[in-house]
Amino acid sequence: MQIRRAESADLEPLAQLWAQSFPGRRTVEDRVAQLEAGIPYGGLESSWILEDSGRLAGAFKAYYLTQYLGGVGVPMLGLAAVATAPTARRRGVGRAICRAALRIGRERGDLVSTLYPFRPSFYRALGWGAAGELYSFRFSPQSLPSYEEVSRVRAAVEEDTPDLAAVYARVAARSNGLIERAPGTWAYHLSKSSTYPFVYEANGIRGYILARFEAGDAPGAGILTVQELIAEDDDAYRGLLGWLSLQGDQFREVRYDARPDEYFEDHLTDPRPIGFRPARSLWYPTARVIRGPMLRVIDLPGLIGTLTDWGQRTESGFTIYLEIEDPELPHNTGPWTFALEGGRATLERGGDPRLVDAILRTDIATLSEILTGTLSPSAAFQLDKAEVEGSISALDRLFRPSKPFWLLDEF
Repeated sequence: MQIRRAESADLEPLAQLWAQSFPGRRTVEDRVAQLEAGIPYGGLESSWILEDSGRLAGAFKAYYLTQYLGGVGVPMLGLAAVATAPTARRRGVGRAICRAALRIGRERGDLVSTLYPFRPSFYRALGWGAAGELYSFRFSPQSLPSYEEVSRVRAAVEEDTPDLAAVYARVAARSNGLIERAPGTWAYHLSKSSTYPFVYEANGIRGYILARFEAGDAPGAGILTVQELIAEDDDAYRGLLGWLSLQGDQFREVRYDARPDEYFEDHLTDPRPIGFRPARSLWYPTARVIRGPMLRVIDLPGLIGTLTDWGQRTESGFTIYLEIEDPELPHNTGPWTFALEGGRATLERGGDPRLVDAILRTDIATLSEILTGTLSPSAAFQLDKAEVEGSISALDRLFRPSKPFWLLDEF
């Protein structure tokens, strides 16, 4: 099998393969047009082909993106559209594609890779770990207070697009998981059918909602889905929630996927889903936990040295002996000595396990989950995914990000 970059002659075969592998509303013609236009995250230049004896056996997209982790932008391989031709199934094509993508990412300097899995266990075996979670709420608009800041919310106009992009960029730069967006990406998000932007404006635009409107089976029974809610501060956040509270005349239900650190259920007078069924007899459900992204470390020492918020988590002078297993990318395999001094961390190969504060032994997928804050070292230990010696509470503090992992873009 051979991997090569896609060329213009591959447009139609690629579009056909992806239409077969990911059936939906997009036609082959739609996919060709998107490849040519390069939206939303990249076009033909991001596409790769795997051939077997000169025949198309599989394909994938290797987006070159910047992802913010702990408030630092790092180069990221966005792995997408991993597809195997119907005549090449069950021959290891998918694994060959992922290994080729990791080599590409390593060669161009990517520190991490993020993807959305067709099957989590498949990608976990190759080193990707679950990254973050959201709480999916379904509630009546009247369950939200009509915060006084709602008076500063208005419908967005086309001239607001640069300000929306700027708000997102400022929030993303402080986040753990969001990616940089190019102008073409913004055009794609704002052009989605039935999607309407609304902004919070006070001394400039400081927040926005992208809302999708869906008709119901009767007047006032529609569904409002919040595709994005971005707020720079508490005033903007309350104003946008207040706007949602006013939509009850048209929409029976609002759907919103909140970050765990929003404590969104505490904003709701009735956090129970519409039409809920009791749980455990007298208990009731609130939100449904959802997961999507998976993240993998490509360059472990490069990533550790790039992150800058270590000093906010624990004291300096802390050292760890890391034993990491990574069969796919052996340069990540330990042992390593992790040292924290002056708020910055370094990773050096080797070391003496007798001269450190703690020891952590695990695989690269589990370490990726620990670095995103999805799994703490103590949880990994309890799940038998890691071995720990020394102060496990100190390890938990060190690897606890200031914010939960949060990724809006799907690719």
